[in-house]
Amino acid sequence: MGTELESSSLKITQKPKETQQSKEYLEAIISNSADAIVASDVAGLITFWNQGAEKIFGFSENDVIGEFLPFVPDFLLEKEQENIERIKKGEVLRDIETLRRKKDGSIIEVSLSLSPIKNAAGDVIGISGISRDISQKKRVEKELIRKNEEMTNLCHISSAMRSTLELDRLLTMALTAVTIGDGMGFNRAILFLIDESKNVLKGFMGVGPASPEEAWNIWNDVSLKNKTLNDVMQEIAASPLKKGSVFDELSVGIELSLEGSGALIRAVKEKRPFNVPDVKEEPLADTALIQQLDADAYAVVPLISRGKVIGLIWVDNYFNRKPIGEEEMQFLVSFSNHIASAIESARLFEQVTVAEQQLENIFESISDMVYFVSKDYEIKNINRAVSNKVGMPQSEIIGKKCYEIFHGTNEPVKGCPHYKTVITKKAYIEELEEPYLGGTFLTSSSPIFDSAGEFIGSVHVARDINELKILREKLVMSEKMAALGEVAAKVAHEIRNPLVSVGGFARRLEERLKGNLKADAGVIVKEVARLENTLKEMLGFVKEVRLSRENISFNALVDDVLKLTAANIKERGIVVVRDCGALPELFIDPNRVKEAVANIITNAIESITGSGSIYIRTYTEKDDAVLEIKDTGSGIQEKDRAFIFNPFYTTKTSGTGLGLAITHRIIEEHNGRIEVESEVNKGSVFRVFIPVKEGEK
Repeated sequence: MGTELESSSLKITQKPKETQQSKEYLEAIISNSADAIVASDVAGLITFWNQGAEKIFGFSENDVIGEFLPFVPDFLLEKEQENIERIKKGEVLRDIETLRRKKDGSIIEVSLSLSPIKNAAGDVIGISGISRDISQKKRVEKELIRKNEEMTNLCHISSAMRSTLELDRLLTMALTAVTIGDGMGFNRAILFLIDESKNVLKGFMGVGPASPEEAWNIWNDVSLKNKTLNDVMQEIAASPLKKGSVFDELSVGIELSLEGSGALIRAVKEKRPFNVPDVKEEPLADTALIQQLDADAYAVVPLISRGKVIGLIWVDNYFNRKPIGEEEMQFLVSFSNHIASAIESARLFEQVTVAEQQLENIFESISDMVYFVSKDYEIKNINRAVSNKVGMPQSEIIGKKCYEIFHGTNEPVKGCPHYKTVITKKAYIEELEEPYLGGTFLTSSSPIFDSAGEFIGSVHVARDINELKILREKLVMSEKMAALGEVAAKVAHEIRNPLVSVGGFARRLEERLKGNLKADAGVIVKEVARLENTLKEMLGFVKEVRLSRENISFNALVDDVLKLTAANIKERGIVVVRDCGALPELFIDPNRVKEAVANIITNAIESITGSGSIYIRTYTEKDDAVLEIKDTGSGIQEKDRAFIFNPFYTTKTSGTGLGLAITHRIIEEHNGRIEVESEVNKGSVFRVFIPVKEGEK
């Protein structure tokens, strides 16, 4: 029993001691807490103030004990009174983010928890508050939000810029992003690019209002329409570009020599940004620029692509006078890093586009046919000359097989240069007769290889050499005529005089002789006359003739020829069908043209055996007067058709073979041409074309 009493007495003695130790321990924790732990009565008068509160708010314990919440800003006193009333009712307020005032007057952000202090009866007799300084946390959060907004805006800008390679549109997007409120919000911005040929920094584009009124209208418009940066970027991407504002025109006129030493030139040379907060205090301020733009403060950031400065962005806040801070400069630098490569790519693309356009213009303006064909004979591209020659639009030619378009076949033509290039992978230059296109072409075919050396097709250049061929033929004909003229001159000199004498004596003998001798003399006279006529035709063909032109009705000329041949036509029982249309008068040599027409009609008469018909038409076709003479005679064999205009070439048993040669020459003297169609046993069609311009004196 005594022992139990002693034990109980010991416990009673130890309890106050343990309580005191706990109290001291708790006070030590509260006193040394980094958080501000403050107690007040229900009226808000401070009753407890720990060291954490002194460190956070700057007030000492003596400054605040008995005072009414000295750390609460005046504009929050009403709110604080509401909190006190809630605590009095027993509520606990946790993690309230609010503001507190330090002793030096600065404002900090805190996280606050408030709880009631109760007595043993459970009545609220005071308020306990724990405050934690979250200013640094809030600064970090705000910085993260700002960075997130910057990244979001940069993503919008980058996304919009990737949608175009058009330099002006890209620059408009860039400068709009610099000046719009959701972007960087500067009042004005100019993009300068380096012109290496002139060694200058040249204003390329400016975006910004020219007056306070215009600035207000722009900002108000964006605000009223609730346009975001992304909205504006998409609008620029989709809408026609608008240039030529007052500020843009002012900006484009600015040029700064790269030999200078101002902030802009230093930014280029040193590859770093410059912020000029006051042009009056900054020795590097660009005087010429300040005078032109009336700027008080500005900033410049270089545009660096692949380690090379290609230009810079100049910004200012001319209208709202807002200082350009470190955050704005950082965002501007980040922005410049994004757009520099985009601008460089757009400039390169523009240069490539210009070069392509120049090549395209050259390609289209080449008078020769130029076209590209794949290794499987598919036409990939053509110039205008091909379309004109084939008579089909480009859309109907590209994608077709080349042998279909140029040869009119269903399979490759072995004589075609492209066929040879496909087989041998070598280049070919050949003169090719192409009946399908109606001409002769000098064609070159060169193989095309890809970067791996694989054959992918060929490029062709084809020149229509019909005119050259005609000139060659004319040259050959001229050489023949020169040789014939030389022969004719000798014949005239050596034969003509003796032939005249023989003819004269033969006619005298014919008059005096009788019987068989008279008949023999008549044969001599007849043959001499034939030889004289042949000699006359030869001399007439080779000698130079001066045309005696006059205005004449072509239809009347044809009628005159028909009158001269009427007896022969009637004798053979040939029907002539005449269909003469309205023609203008032609300025021609009527005698020479009559001779040409008479030769054709005579040939038509002689080609008809028995009864038959000759159809004569006149009409105009484009710039030519046309005479068409069609007969139902024996026709001309295909093997002879190419030679009918050659001198001395004839299929008749009699005649010199000079008639059509003379006709051809006469028509050529009048800058005309003759076309012939013929079918054996069905007849021939001769068409004589004489330019109407020959009717102009």
